[in-house]
Amino acid sequence: MITNRATTICLLEILKEYSDDTHILQMNEIISKMNTLYGLEPDRRTLYSAFALLKELGYDISGYEENGIGYYLRERDFEKSEIVMLMDAVYSFPFITDKQSRELIKKLQKQLCVNSRKTNRNLAVVRSTDRKTLNRQVFYNIDRLDEAISQNRQVSFRYMKYGIDKKLHPRRKLLYTVNTYGMIYTNEHYYLVCSLAGCSEISLYRIDRMSDITILDTRNDENKNAENKTKKAIYAFSGEPEHISLKCRMNILDNVIDRFGIDIRITEHTDDYFYATVLSSPKGVKFWALQYLPYVEVLKPEWLRNDIIESIEANPYT
Repeated sequence: MITNRATTICLLEILKEYSDDTHILQMNEIISKMNTLYGLEPDRRTLYSAFALLKELGYDISGYEENGIGYYLRERDFEKSEIVMLMDAVYSFPFITDKQSRELIKKLQKQLCVNSRKTNRNLAVVRSTDRKTLNRQVFYNIDRLDEAISQNRQVSFRYMKYGIDKKLHPRRKLLYTVNTYGMIYTNEHYYLVCSLAGCSEISLYRIDRMSDITILDTRNDENKNAENKTKKAIYAFSGEPEHISLKCRMNILDNVIDRFGIDIRITEHTDDYFYATVLSSPKGVKFWALQYLPYVEVLKPEWLRNDIIESIEANPYT
């Protein structure tokens, strides 16, 4: 049974749940909610003391003497616009299942007062879920991998792929055993930065495609270059980064900087073209360049240029 000694806590919960700058609670409303929700009947003097205590504890509460109406919690952990942005991000992340997205949205909405939550319900309608993962283990996977990385341990797991039935199936019968170095988020997916046991080459595996993760007793093989190699990988292609020369149309300069960062070296430019050198994974650059065929030409290294030419010539549409 809730006693009067819980008045301050109950008052804080009411302010969080029902008040903001557009929904100011009058004293009689607060007393009514205290009774309805918690079975308490505090007098005004008790509530004034509770308000004073909350302010002493650092809660930013606007009172009647300030706004002339009543009381509301002025400052929250997140602004409404921040909550909307986070909700939007959760809906768009394909590595989170539809059910998990909705559960996360409910938790985020609890950061807003009950009246503000109603204004955000339409987000669930307009966000597409047809690209959501079917792997419900994704959060468990992240926790397990984080534990393994912290302990510098190897892990084993099954790696999944979609079958013609549009369901996930093991890619192979044997388990993958890898050294765990870190996790990154890129290209709308989380990846484990790792290397196969006994190998030094860095690999990236999508975390939402993993299942049956087991932390092993064996410690990771040392790989001092793992972090640097990962930072230079794009489109989740790993590999030793190389200096790659590009000729690009000026109208995709924003796209190039978005993809490679401001560290690119622009060596020459005209009104129509610019020449740049980037340090990145050749496999990733190849995939990226093929998306921008009318606008990007890879000049060097020659082997990468020839590899792209072969891919273009193998185009089934030509």
